[in-house]
Amino acid sequence: MPDNVCPNCWNWSEAGGRTTCKRCGSPLILPDGRRVDEARQDPPPPPPPPPAAFGYPLNPVAPAAAGYRGPAVAVYRPGTDWVAICRWITIGYGLLVAIALIAVGLLLQHINVPITDPNTGLTTTQTFDIGPAFAFTAVLVGGITALFAWLTKYTAARVIFLLLDALVVLSVFSGAGASARGGGYGIAELVSLAVDVVYGAALAMSLLPRAQPAYG
Repeated sequence: MPDNVCPNCWNWSEAGGRTTCKRCGSPLILPDGRRVDEARQDPPPPPPPPPAAFGYPLNPVAPAAAGYRGPAVAVYRPGTDWVAICRWITIGYGLLVAIALIAVGLLLQHINVPITDPNTGLTTTQTFDIGPAFAFTAVLVGGITALFAWLTKYTAARVIFLLLDALVVLSVFSGAGASARGGGYGIAELVSLAVDVVYGAALAMSLLPRAQPAYG
């Protein structure tokens, strides 16, 4: 290790722990002109490059220069959540039915029914309050709707719902409902049929296998 020199009195000191001259106290300098105290605070120089192998220099960034993009990472491309669509169709249809029942119960809260006494043959009119019955039915429909919406997350339940929906749609298209009424379809029947068709299509799509994630 080279000795250190004092720039004031040119006294040479052995390289060690001292950074100032023994005579005058001036800061010592290295043979290359740097001060000893400042040189000790500087970061160490970088290591020399590795030696060449078989006449070719080693290039640590060669894989990146050759187009290496790192390990393959799975890229998930989310698609349509058909299970959620089926659940919202179930909730929406059940909510409409419950609202319709409540509306009918409020509009036709009291009905008059003629009753004939078989003993006397006299006919009397009695008034019945059907509001509570429709309200209870609406609450029951809401509970069943919530149960069906919860069961939609299971594949077996969706298969059963699809079979039941297909039977309803086929019965309507076969004319069984129209022949029983002896007339055509009303607006409510057409809306219900459209909901059944859309619901069945969503159930069928939810049962198809999902696409695998792409790797990039």
